[in-house]
Amino acid sequence: MRIAAKIISIIFNPLLMPTLGLLLLFNSNTYLNYAVPSELKQFTLLLVLLITFVIPFLFILMLRNRGVIVSLEMYQAKERVLPYIISITSFIFTIYVLKQTPVVPVIFNFIIGATYATCLAFLINFKWKISAHTVGIGGLLGAFLSLALKLNTDVSIFVVAILIVFGLVASARLTLNAHTQAQIYAGFFLGIITQLLVFY
Repeated sequence: MRIAAKIISIIFNPLLMPTLGLLLLFNSNTYLNYAVPSELKQFTLLLVLLITFVIPFLFILMLRNRGVIVSLEMYQAKERVLPYIISITSFIFTIYVLKQTPVVPVIFNFIIGATYATCLAFLINFKWKISAHTVGIGGLLGAFLSLALKLNTDVSIFVVAILIVFGLVASARLTLNAHTQAQIYAGFFLGIITQLLVFY
């Protein structure tokens, strides 16, 4: 069970959520799928993957190799401070770069929402180890709920899939004793609410 929990935690790493979110949005039954040129989709995906996952992950690996953090799981809240700062910096840089491109507002709002959620999680982390994993998944759900309300479109299949993923990740984090139930649900609702507020 612990091995499965670790695999699930790795697959749904918080750093991957922006890229996964864009991938889902670009393949949803909305204008994002049909109106956005495929070249712009690919460019945006690669850009977000590079800046919000690859570069931060390399920095975090360097921190582990230098002994600043004990493991990539970062069980202690104090271990998460520098990784959070790195992630926030990468999000802000992503926003700056996206402003120079013809990206659609929905995508821009999604990244801004993810940035705000990460900043709030960073501040909360000083007092309480909120789950970054479920913040990311909550952000995905919040983005799709916002999309459904704003464009009056059916995204129920994505909502159901995200809820299933939330259940898997929540179970994995509990199995690994990484978080309490309160920390898991708090992260999930923080992600949802942040996206809704940004969109509206």
